[in-house]
Amino acid sequence: MEGLKPECKLCEANKTLSQLMGRENLESLLYSLLNPGYAQLKDRMNRPKFNLRSLLERFLDENNLDDFVFKQGLYMKQYPRVICSWAYDENFRRAKERAWRELLEKLEKGEIKPSDIPLQQLIEYFHEELLAALEEEGYVKRERVSRSFSHFMHVLLFTARGEELIAEKVLEEAFKDMRAASIGPHESDETGIGITPSSVLMDYDEYKHTFDMLDIPETMINAAIKHPEDLDLTEDVLKARVPLHKSRASNVILIDKSGSMSMGCRIVGAVEAALGLRRLLEAEYKDDRLWVVAYDHNLYPLEPGEVANIWPYGWTDIGQALDYARQLLSREEGSKNIFLITDGQPTTTSHPGQTPLQSALRASNMLREEGIKLNIIMLDNRSPSLRSLCEKMAELAGDANIAFVDNPLNLKSFIIKNYKEIKR
Repeated sequence: MEGLKPECKLCEANKTLSQLMGRENLESLLYSLLNPGYAQLKDRMNRPKFNLRSLLERFLDENNLDDFVFKQGLYMKQYPRVICSWAYDENFRRAKERAWRELLEKLEKGEIKPSDIPLQQLIEYFHEELLAALEEEGYVKRERVSRSFSHFMHVLLFTARGEELIAEKVLEEAFKDMRAASIGPHESDETGIGITPSSVLMDYDEYKHTFDMLDIPETMINAAIKHPEDLDLTEDVLKARVPLHKSRASNVILIDKSGSMSMGCRIVGAVEAALGLRRLLEAEYKDDRLWVVAYDHNLYPLEPGEVANIWPYGWTDIGQALDYARQLLSREEGSKNIFLITDGQPTTTSHPGQTPLQSALRASNMLREEGIKLNIIMLDNRSPSLRSLCEKMAELAGDANIAFVDNPLNLKSFIIKNYKEIKR
């Protein structure tokens, strides 16, 4: 009778990509699709052992492989979010799919570890296969672009599920950057010290928490789980309970998505800043509110799952963006903050009879009446006229700061550090 027992179909099922990669590697992979430079940095730090080119060599002849590696690397640098499945014939695609299946089999059998695989090679060599697997699990989706770019076929978009994992990775990287920049323990006080305990239990971090935040019972339980023999109180078992913040803050982050933001990593840096700040509030400042709004000559209020998909295009209407942020904050209580990210002067206005500059100045002046703090973050300081405009806007707003961030990828740590200063 035992031989008649049906086989377990669930046991036969192949593991998904996320199961094979693990959460940490999955976060790094998704983050690299948003910020391709991270894959190169990660590989340089980890020095992965497995060369994916050697795997492809078993299925593709050398000339075709050299041509593919050159074109794909060049294409990914120019259009990292575009899916170019049209570029190769069917035989080539089938050979690459066989190589992809063998890679997954090696992972499932434990012949190689996820950390052995170079992220940059994985994304460049198996772009289509990777996205198909991520799409099947609901982390990304594909969308056909407009007719004028129809030869590109599809563009990569992140889902709310994928964006959530990216946001967690962004916040983690922001704190790493802050530690590397020697932003010391005085910053960690800003997570808040209050009388009423919070339900937010976190791994203890010497840069974010003070010793009086240690939760002894939870730490002992964690020690018993990780070190059952000797209950060793090592750093990896410490648990902190973050107190609630009594002062509520309402915030709007305005992201310039005009055409010039496509230069370098500007739009990526702005997206990272918004995702990191949102994740920080979800984790440590649960009573605070955040609206993320992209703007060009129009306004785009963004919901979770839409922030990572901003596409640079259009002109710049700073006045309209500030007006909208002021309206969002007008009925809020507590501190009110606007983070304005821009790389250029306003080039258009929705207010008849006003120039783009006049509209921006008028909108800045109206913030003073509402008691709203304006934080202006410039991504380009080469223009004296832009600096002059920002100084005038700050003067009219009253409570205002101006900052220049040279590397857009530092925006996330800058915004988070600035927010913690506000909450002090």
